[in-house]
Amino acid sequence: MKIPETVIDGYNLLHKLFPSPGRSNLETLRGRMEALLLEYQRNRKCHMSIVYDGGGLRESTAGGSLCVIYTASSKSADAWIIDYVKSLNTNRKMVTIVSSDREVCLYGKAYGARILSSEEFAAMLENRRKPGTGARRVADRKYGAGFLDSGEVAAWKRLFEGD
Repeated sequence: MKIPETVIDGYNLLHKLFPSPGRSNLETLRGRMEALLLEYQRNRKCHMSIVYDGGGLRESTAGGSLCVIYTASSKSADAWIIDYVKSLNTNRKMVTIVSSDREVCLYGKAYGARILSSEEFAAMLENRRKPGTGARRVADRKYGAGFLDSGEVAAWKRLFEGD
């Protein structure tokens, strides 16, 4: 059986966890967030990748199976995540994407990945509430039972009609 994977939009989550960073620099905040992710990962059996917009593609392991990816300077973390999910074929249902970026969520949902907002995931990391409560959760399945809301329809129109 495949191990579930969580792919995280790094700076998106960082800004939800630390909305007023004060004098902290990004490196310090990334370290604090990655420590929270390692703790979360220890309690769950999953592989985690955190993707940051970067200045050159680098991969490093922060410990455990937390994979830290800095994208090439010509590619955003959002584009990297979308391309990654597209490449998974039948394993897409084993992936949860953590992002509040509308485009990433729409593509992830369309390709069959689970979507979890950065706000909800931040709350889970901070133990403020249990998973599935509070923040709105986007449907987990590609072909959900419900219809798209007007905001989702408008977002898809923008993607395919080109503003």
